[in-house]
Amino acid sequence: MTQPALAATPQDRTDAPPHREWQTLTLMAFGFALVNLDRFIMYPLLPVMASELGFDYQDLGLISGAVALTWGLSSMVFGRLSDRLGRRAILVMAVLAFSVLCGATGLAMGLISLLLIRAVMGIFEGAFVPVSIAAVVEASPARRVGRNTGIQQLMAPLIGSALAPVLAIQLLQGLPSWRWVFAVTALPGLVCAWLIYRHYNDAARIRPNSPPPAPVSIRTVLRFPNVALSSAGFCFWLAPVVVFSALMPSYLTDFLHLELQHMGLVMSMIGLGGAAGMLVLPTLSDRWGRKTMMVMCLAASMVPTWLFMRTEAEPLQLAVLMFAATFFFSGSLAMVHSITADNVPAPHISTATGFIVGIGEIVGGALAPAIAGGLAKAFGIPVILPFTLGCLALGLIFALLLRSPIQSLK
Repeated sequence: MTQPALAATPQDRTDAPPHREWQTLTLMAFGFALVNLDRFIMYPLLPVMASELGFDYQDLGLISGAVALTWGLSSMVFGRLSDRLGRRAILVMAVLAFSVLCGATGLAMGLISLLLIRAVMGIFEGAFVPVSIAAVVEASPARRVGRNTGIQQLMAPLIGSALAPVLAIQLLQGLPSWRWVFAVTALPGLVCAWLIYRHYNDAARIRPNSPPPAPVSIRTVLRFPNVALSSAGFCFWLAPVVVFSALMPSYLTDFLHLELQHMGLVMSMIGLGGAAGMLVLPTLSDRWGRKTMMVMCLAASMVPTWLFMRTEAEPLQLAVLMFAATFFFSGSLAMVHSITADNVPAPHISTATGFIVGIGEIVGGALAPAIAGGLAKAFGIPVILPFTLGCLALGLIFALLLRSPIQSLK
């Protein structure tokens, strides 16, 4: 395939001063934490919500899929817009909107209203993600892109998957109903939006004497190395996280009959394992190369997933296996953005990231849980585990097809 004239090199951006690097990383990590808290705090509450609103397993998959579908479409649109128009306005608008809509989730009276609220929320969460990732990449020296994007990404499992289940159960026990949980978790977003407005400035993201970046088509972005493969692979690298987060609470409570506290413990391991993987594995990929680490992660994640299928209602064993599985497949997710930074010029990173995240969310985030939910309704909730193994196997094939060497720019 003929390569675009514009190559990805470290000279595409000027290294930011250390204080700006850490300020940007802190703000974007905070926002990313809230995106995932607002998105995932609903899942531990779904068994309670389902009994009140009359949901079945397929409905649970559709609710998760609605957010992912609009998230994916929005990522592709706003990622490209921010490359042309700047980051800050989109970031502030997105955080404000998805926080308000998270609070509005508590007003849902049935499946249709909940689907509508969460779908619109997904638009603004999808707008935040690629733009915030591009902001971190632009503020990071090339030698620390893997580490910094990993730190930002680990907020997803640490807050969305580790904190959210525990927080959801605690708030549920202390508040009048599940509806108030969403109102409480919406409040930090207002603070985050003000901090980004006050402290983030993207005026210096392009080299001062460089002309403004010319618009770039999706076709051009797909010609950069590994972007097309990453887009396809991301569908299967993301699916296990979303399927586990959306449907695993029902597997643990309905099939294994764990108590809510034990279910919360096991589900929190998705966050702790994912956070550890997203911190350690992308950092190692800065040294050992992206492809090596991607293949290792996906292959290794299949072992604890298979063992999870064969484990009875033993909370401690389940928690250990959940930690191990999510350590590896969440670490692979975090490396996708490092691969993009290695292969796409800085002025077009948000466009490329938005496309990759968008395709992945539509297929892996929206279709995968909807399909898994439909299969669970037809054949029983345990089917989500072999379904996840199949996604990991397909994801491994795409990782093996990535061009080598894939390593951090020096």
